[in-house]
Amino acid sequence: MSAQKTVPHWADVLALRPEVRASDGSVGELQMSLHKAVYQTTDVPYRKVNYYGEITEPTPNLVGFFARVARRLGTDDMGTALFHLDQGMGGGKSHALVGLYHMANTPAEFFATELGQAVREEGEQGGVSLDLKSPKVVTLTADNFSPGRPTEVFGPAVNLFERFIWALVDGNMDRYKHYVGMGPNKDTIRTALSDAHRPVLVLLDELMDYVLPLSAPKYVETMPDEQAFLSALMDACDDIPRVAFVLVMIRSERDERGYNLAAQDFRQFVADRVVRNGITIPVNEPQDFSSIIRRRLFQTVTNDLPSLDLGRSYVRAAAGPYTTKVFDKLGANRGVAGFPERVEKSYPFHPELMRLVQDEWSLVQGFQEVRSTVAIFARTAMHWVDEHKAGRWSPTLVGVGDIPLTVALEQVLSSGLLMGNDRAVQGWRAVAGTDITSSDKSHGRAVAVDTELRNLGVESRQPAPAVRMATALMCYSLVGRAQGRRGATKAELLASIFEPSFFGASEFNAAEEVFNALTAEEGLGALSTDTPANAAARYSLSIKQNLRMYFTAAKAVVQRTEQESLLWNEAQKIAQNSKGPFEQVITVNRPHGDDAQLSEIFADVDSNATRLVVLDPRRWTLLNGRDNSSRTEISALFGLGPQALTVDNAASCIVACVNTQQRDHARKRAWEVLAWRHVLQQISDDAEDDLVQARSKLSAAETKLKEAVLKAYRHYAYLLRVGEELVVEFKRFEDDGKTALHGQAVWDQLVENGRATRRGGLGHEYLAALLQNFDRSLTPREVVQAFYKNPAFPLVTSIDEIRHVIFELIENGWELVDSSGSALSVQSPGQIQINSISVTLQPRSVPASDSPNAGEERDAGTNSAGGGKQSPSGASSGQGADEYGSAGSQPSDSSEDDTPQGPKVYKRYMLELANRSITSHEKREQIWQLLRELAKALDPAFFSEQDHQLIDLKVTLTTAEGDEGRIVSKGQEIGARVVIEEDDF
Repeated sequence: MSAQKTVPHWADVLALRPEVRASDGSVGELQMSLHKAVYQTTDVPYRKVNYYGEITEPTPNLVGFFARVARRLGTDDMGTALFHLDQGMGGGKSHALVGLYHMANTPAEFFATELGQAVREEGEQGGVSLDLKSPKVVTLTADNFSPGRPTEVFGPAVNLFERFIWALVDGNMDRYKHYVGMGPNKDTIRTALSDAHRPVLVLLDELMDYVLPLSAPKYVETMPDEQAFLSALMDACDDIPRVAFVLVMIRSERDERGYNLAAQDFRQFVADRVVRNGITIPVNEPQDFSSIIRRRLFQTVTNDLPSLDLGRSYVRAAAGPYTTKVFDKLGANRGVAGFPERVEKSYPFHPELMRLVQDEWSLVQGFQEVRSTVAIFARTAMHWVDEHKAGRWSPTLVGVGDIPLTVALEQVLSSGLLMGNDRAVQGWRAVAGTDITSSDKSHGRAVAVDTELRNLGVESRQPAPAVRMATALMCYSLVGRAQGRRGATKAELLASIFEPSFFGASEFNAAEEVFNALTAEEGLGALSTDTPANAAARYSLSIKQNLRMYFTAAKAVVQRTEQESLLWNEAQKIAQNSKGPFEQVITVNRPHGDDAQLSEIFADVDSNATRLVVLDPRRWTLLNGRDNSSRTEISALFGLGPQALTVDNAASCIVACVNTQQRDHARKRAWEVLAWRHVLQQISDDAEDDLVQARSKLSAAETKLKEAVLKAYRHYAYLLRVGEELVVEFKRFEDDGKTALHGQAVWDQLVENGRATRRGGLGHEYLAALLQNFDRSLTPREVVQAFYKNPAFPLVTSIDEIRHVIFELIENGWELVDSSGSALSVQSPGQIQINSISVTLQPRSVPASDSPNAGEERDAGTNSAGGGKQSPSGASSGQGADEYGSAGSQPSDSSEDDTPQGPKVYKRYMLELANRSITSHEKREQIWQLLRELAKALDPAFFSEQDHQLIDLKVTLTTAEGDEGRIVSKGQEIGARVVIEEDDF
């Protein structure tokens, strides 16, 4: 039995609102006007509170927003006073402002509506009592007045400040002149608000409509005064109890008109103060679309809707091939699982249609969200209600293929989905009329297919399945979809004509017949088929577009997160390939969670190497007016500030960071690159000319992206010692030809800043001056570490640079002294063991023979060089010389010859035996002879007679498990690091 007989049809349950019927489904006055509602220049129905309440769905965002404003006006709660609505065109902003006006102007009537009751309940949470006390509403409709010119509504006022005062004093000329004479400052506004002696709600609608003419040459000089007034108004509203300010200013990237530079600066000025004083909120979410549209089109129903029962009938009918071959292939939240619950939210529209509108169409910048959706659905609902009332077939749920192109095509094409492109609109109009159906339903390829299938006896339990499927294909093809794809899969098209009257395989086979007919060679003329390597084939309708049109459509579906990821990837690639003199380039990613600790984020940054640390622009930016967080975290990376981390080598770390304004420019370049990549995916392989041109455009866009990223990273920071304090020095490149991503450019600038040296540029005199600041002599290892840990030391290009300058010191009055106080003989830089901790570097001591008190010094057993320190026993605190020839390093025996001897020369003996087989007796014997000689050299019985210093032993023995003897235990006894690994020998 069909579902239509067991579950009431939606057209029998829901009644169209009178205005929908009266306008023949056009629904006039879709866009509410605050000016019309307040000043009643036109008799609009929503000027009445009851009507407004009837057509307004109390969505969570809207109720929450109204409740916050109500608490601000109706209590002494000093919560947020400034609210900014910045959704795109059609996002419900004017609708919300009209509601706020009704709430403040006629609170008794408003709170009697369903919406008002929900607002009161939300606002009085926690035992709060709302008492709005007849607030004064100051309504500034900026899209209905111009700078410098008075209007009848606002009397003599010619700027925002004067219009605000005029509305606040209800046109009282004396009070108006009094406050205007006080000037547009914070004190004036505070006084005027306080003198009202009642709550005040300020509504400023469509500010940018006023700013655009304000930025013209004739009025641009007055722009600073207008900015100052708005800033003062925001501050004053925050200070005075029971005052709220709601501002509507569309986000620049969502305003289809675009702004000039002066208007952009004005908008940024206001936006920065909104961040400081208030909050920005949306008044609806995509998931609210279904309920909003149902409320706007249909009269309120008091009884429960049959949506759950209808959804279950779909699930029952889908059993069999439709489940396994269609719904299971659609993806998460699109199959039969959870379908009844999704129908309950979207009824009387199919969940797939609402998903398409909410998740795909609404991503297109030009699509005006609720307004466009209502315009399309009003015509659609009106059509199918009339069909049902006339006793003709009507869909059980209005799906993707059920937008009747005969009556709603123009609403779809003018909704903004095609970005206002006239050629595209004309192209799709032609495709709809030629491939699908004409306005009188007599022509169109899909119409012909339906006729052919009927003549063949194909029964799909509906009169025009091909028209429905082709309409769905057009809806899926209008804009790009996820991952740059276009069109629909076979499963999506088969699902578009599914009805709960289907039972069994025969209806599925009929649906496949429809699909095959439409996609065959003689099927739809505008059909394009794409067969990816590892994915289902995709089918789309297309019009012949130039690359610019493709590009515009592709840009509309590129997400901001994709742009930011590409920007960051490009920055990392540039930095890694351009490290210059730096030993390391370290890139720090933005953490995934908000609770990540700085110690985790910067865990891999600290090391004993000169390193350029590049920060992810998605978290860290500088010079945007709100960069305190970035500066604090960068300071913490250097071990300074309130969140300071524990670091050892901050002096050798240079941080590269992006400039906020330039980052936004680079993000736009990334947007272009991603859009061209989408375009290349959309162009068919046989369009060779288009492919060549698109590839050229992509290459140019990638070049511009790289240039933009280079310019964006203008900032760098490093640790500096100023007197006794450590500070983080923040610098920026003013030259566009330089970037913080190029290690050489950063290094050159550090040289100019006196913070680094060029190769060969470190002088021994400078190092000597630095070492003199220490109260003791340093070992070579400590000297090296100072270049990485101490910001008083400059960055050097390599450790070898330090080795050479130490050698120059030794040639110019300094010496290396071993643990016994004896100077070491160093003949070349290569003999300096730079990591030694057993010798110290100090100014050369006066030779004993030249000292007038040489005998006394010898008797005292002291070192005449300043800075050499000895232990109480008379020996140096080091562990003894290990790398150098030393003069007189062995104690002399008075019984032996006192003939002076030359300095002892030490040498390293290094043997390397790599992967030598020991499977034969002869080879093992040879290795044993070598180890025997080593054993003799280390024999404890003779060790006191030898002058061995260090041993570096590394042994790898590959043997059968259990044949290793006591090697492991003996090694562990002397502190050796033992590693045992599996081997496939």
